[in-house]
Amino acid sequence: MILIMNKKYYFKYLNLSFQFLFIILFFVVLGYLGDKFFFKKIGILTFVLPIIGFMISLFWIYKNESK
Repeated sequence: MILIMNKKYYFKYLNLSFQFLFIILFFVVLGYLGDKFFFKKIGILTFVLPIIGFMISLFWIYKNESK
């Protein structure tokens, strides 16, 4: 049986996907610029900062949904 999603929930989860996208893109760009400034050849921050940003966004969403 196919359940039809309510528009309220559809926009809520659509907003959530864009939030994840922009947070990860922000931290990727921040890591890239940090690597260009601090490390010339190694992309450490480009790898680490998006993971940290994803964890922060999961925690942020958990705190907002638990209210």
